[in-house]
Amino acid sequence: MDTAEPSPEALVDVAARWREPDHPPREEAVAETLEAPNRWTEEALDYALNRWMQRLTLEALTGWVGDNPADESTTVGGLHGSSHPLAGLRDAVAVWTAGHSYLGHVPEASPALLPAFVQEVGEQGAGMDAEFVKEASLLERATAVLAQPDRDDVDALAERCEAHGLPEDRRLLQPTQLVIAMLDGHEDDDARGGIAEDVLLYEGGGHRRLALLWAPTDLSPDPYLEAMARFRGVFPAHEDTPGALQMQKAFLEAHDEPRAYAEGLEFLVSRGAPEIPQPPGHIRWSPYDDLDEVGAWIQANRDELYAVVAREGLHDQLPASWPLRTPGGVHIPPLDDEEGAAIASFVREVGSR
Repeated sequence: MDTAEPSPEALVDVAARWREPDHPPREEAVAETLEAPNRWTEEALDYALNRWMQRLTLEALTGWVGDNPADESTTVGGLHGSSHPLAGLRDAVAVWTAGHSYLGHVPEASPALLPAFVQEVGEQGAGMDAEFVKEASLLERATAVLAQPDRDDVDALAERCEAHGLPEDRRLLQPTQLVIAMLDGHEDDDARGGIAEDVLLYEGGGHRRLALLWAPTDLSPDPYLEAMARFRGVFPAHEDTPGALQMQKAFLEAHDEPRAYAEGLEFLVSRGAPEIPQPPGHIRWSPYDDLDEVGAWIQANRDELYAVVAREGLHDQLPASWPLRTPGGVHIPPLDDEEGAAIASFVREVGSR
């Protein structure tokens, strides 16, 4: 095991190089990811990589995890789901920065990006010990686990951890979450563009899925549909997206339910009750008459809810207890958001348990 002190400076240097699309390790990892079984596009991968790498500054790392390694180094495993291409990056960075050894497992959907980044950081002599293994080996060797499972898989993963001697205080499981948008009709072009990004960046999926737009009963969806179409002009849909949405479009037509979609079926919007529609890429436009309707839905779904996206000027009119965020960046949050703070706390404390 590498016992050198972690060097955040080396990690930051590598992140700066990874902001360049033609940086060879990044370019090769993106090409391999595009060949993997997923529905991500080159444009989405480049955007996500650029944004995440911009997050990795020395100031941000120090303010997030701190600049002092944990009291005792241990081996922390990272089980990364397939909900977005850089799943596990924030976990890995936190583990390294805290001075632990990192034991990772990557999904079939994104086999190359995180390992390639890890390899280059290691080559810079950053004092960060890392290895990628199969899940069974990870659970046998790790003394603590960070994971981003699908919500339906949380209980099964918890049981597997328990069977390998990893009790509740040695694991941090952060399942996929939901995001909703709260509209009032006063969103400007930037706000509508940010909502389009949050809805469509990962083909309507992602670890934090925005698929429910609450809107005043008399609000026309046309400006928001136009923003989605403009977004698709910059970030074209994956070639499989129209086929994935076709069956749901046919269902809506057969039941004469209100719907709208891009000419090439790059996204699908239906009007109706506040439900999370399937498949990813299908968005629900749900009318409301007053805030009590939205508040009741939030109360009933709070455990699964990551954020309520609303234009900044609307925040003061909404309950302070709602997890409010401005449009754009839902899929690439600050390092120290609620999930990030939990990760930082876990890796700091796990060495002393």
